[in-house]
Amino acid sequence: MAFDPHALPIPDLGLRCPGCGYNLAGLPEHRCPECGRALDFDDHIPKGDFPPVIFQGKEVRITPEVSEILNRARIPYMEKIGPVESLYGIGGPTNTRARLAVPRGRYLEVIHLLRQYEVHGELPPEPGPPAPDWACPACGETNPGTFETCWSCSQEPPDAS
Repeated sequence: MAFDPHALPIPDLGLRCPGCGYNLAGLPEHRCPECGRALDFDDHIPKGDFPPVIFQGKEVRITPEVSEILNRARIPYMEKIGPVESLYGIGGPTNTRARLAVPRGRYLEVIHLLRQYEVHGELPPEPGPPAPDWACPACGETNPGTFETCWSCSQEPPDAS
């Protein structure tokens, strides 16, 4: 089942109203009952296509646990390092100063997964085998199983009806 941050009641993501600080978990509508502000989840996502993940007021660092959570959920991520670290060549998968950045469209899902791990110690289930590659029925190009359309001609896979 895919995570839907817009589902009602609002899931517990540890988010607060940007207007008054009211806890948004469990609200039956996308409006703050304290100040009346309409809630827009984009207000809780930093700018950019791959924003740095902020969880409980701090930038998330890439740790083995964080990597495991994201790998199990098949969420792509990248490490962001600051100008001082990059100047001195500090970086790589074992650098504890590397900050986590994820695709904007998966940001709230990552917050949800981190919250589940923090509160319940829950890891996402082990991923199943990857979808098999498929040949485009229109142009014959081979596409990875994760592609929803052909990279060459945008045709859907043969069984996507």
